[in-house]
Amino acid sequence: MMKKALLSLLLVAVFMPFAMAQTNPPAIVNVNAAACETYLWDINGVTYTNSTVDTYIDTTTNTVYVLNLTVNHTYSNTESITSQQCSYTWRGNTYYHSGSYSDTVLGDATLGTCDSFFFANITIPTSEVVTHTANACGSYSWNDSTYTESGIYSVMSTIENPDLTTCLHIERLVLSIVDTLYINESVEHCGNYAWYGNTYSETGSYTHMESDSVVGCDTLHTLNLTIVVDTAAMQQDSACAYLVWRGDTISTSGIYGMNDVNPTTGCVTYRSINVNIKAPRTPVKDTFMVGCNGINFTVSSLSGSTVKRFSVDTTFDTNLVDRRWARCYDSTIHLHVTIHKSGYDTTYANACDSFYWSLNKRTYYKTPATNPTYAFASDNYGCDSIMALILTVNSSPVISAINGEWNLNAGDTAVLYPTCTNGASYKWTYGNNTFTGDTLRIPNVQGNIDVALEATITYPTNACHDTSWITIVTFVGINQVQGTQVSLYPNPTVGQLNIESAEAVREIAIFNTLGQQVVTNYNLGNKSLINLSQLSKGTYTMRISLQNGETIVRKFIITK
Repeated sequence: MMKKALLSLLLVAVFMPFAMAQTNPPAIVNVNAAACETYLWDINGVTYTNSTVDTYIDTTTNTVYVLNLTVNHTYSNTESITSQQCSYTWRGNTYYHSGSYSDTVLGDATLGTCDSFFFANITIPTSEVVTHTANACGSYSWNDSTYTESGIYSVMSTIENPDLTTCLHIERLVLSIVDTLYINESVEHCGNYAWYGNTYSETGSYTHMESDSVVGCDTLHTLNLTIVVDTAAMQQDSACAYLVWRGDTISTSGIYGMNDVNPTTGCVTYRSINVNIKAPRTPVKDTFMVGCNGINFTVSSLSGSTVKRFSVDTTFDTNLVDRRWARCYDSTIHLHVTIHKSGYDTTYANACDSFYWSLNKRTYYKTPATNPTYAFASDNYGCDSIMALILTVNSSPVISAINGEWNLNAGDTAVLYPTCTNGASYKWTYGNNTFTGDTLRIPNVQGNIDVALEATITYPTNACHDTSWITIVTFVGINQVQGTQVSLYPNPTVGQLNIESAEAVREIAIFNTLGQQVVTNYNLGNKSLINLSQLSKGTYTMRISLQNGETIVRKFIITK
């Protein structure tokens, strides 16, 4: 609803001068689209990565294209589950052993939906216990046995799984044998209530004891009784012209009544009213008012004058009071109010480091001291269309020590100390390993290792982060390096990346985090500079093919 209101305001702002200059209004073409991750609108050549409503004006054909876009994203979720039973059913499948399981829901390209990945680490015990609790008088029968004393009793059996493995099943009974049973009941009733041979007419708590000579156990019954009153006093009231009472409109003096049924208790209460109706003595006067955003109108009464403000189209009756009878009036002003509104809406945004507001084409690098606003053209009633921006710009952490390449001898221990903005939390990733902490220690390094460090500062509404890579290169001997040495710098980069290699580079291929190949280049020699400014901010993988047939993989980050 908000998007439609904003779209209407945008169209008014765009076409107000256009409509004044031309006789024929422009044609409006609505385009509804859905996509996974990105969407390229062939009308304006723009690629979108998030859901939006956008417009494009083709002045040559006098046509306005309106894009209503939904961009979905790949979903992934991991959960840890500990079962209390010998099996566990997850996403339609039943598992009998502990392990890691996964399920994939494929998206539909025709609907613009993305794939969803689900992972579960399920722990299943080798035995299960089912506990029953029972209170009994005298004795209690359970699993073909009769017990006369309080205690905990167990029965064990074996469950055979579909794969012929077994699980121990234990049924446990926690039994309490008592001499007296206590039964409580609460009752709401209209009038007198009969209970165990007695009749009660007042609200209160009552008891009744029963003895059982066979099992030797007494039962104490307790009744919490509420007597519901079924009569109501007659209501007295007066009104001018008419009175609305319990959903009915009364326009003539008299006594009126109806039955009122309590939906909870089912009790019927008869309610009545004695009402005096006085008719107005003069006719109704119509008054018309038109304004922008709101109109103030002075209303008079016996207690004085008050100002009433109308912010929407309203039909309002105000009474001129007959001072000889305060609830009636001499005449009625039938007020017809028409309000033309300024289009006012608010955009809430949280960003890391900077935010570009397309309405005023400005980039904000810090939280504004006052909320920026943008006003469109006024209409014939002087009403502006205004958009307000409530923005919070948070600072991303900056990693200044962990990047590039680090050489050490095979078997040495690598110790990495980050230098980063205060208040950041760290996440180290190398191979299949993940570690959180201020320092990373990798003992006995035997081969080249790519290490990623992600620093995150979490604010109340979003988390800003920075990622840096370092490659640990190990030497086989004192002067001999295993494999061809390839360096990428600067890393991270804003768009320009140097590649240096002891062996000539035959081909490079760059892939994004979705595994899509986004850049290919050939015959770069031993040293080259490539321009990657066309790529979006993020982490990429470069596959480097050398002339000697060797293939090297490096990761790098683009920051903008």
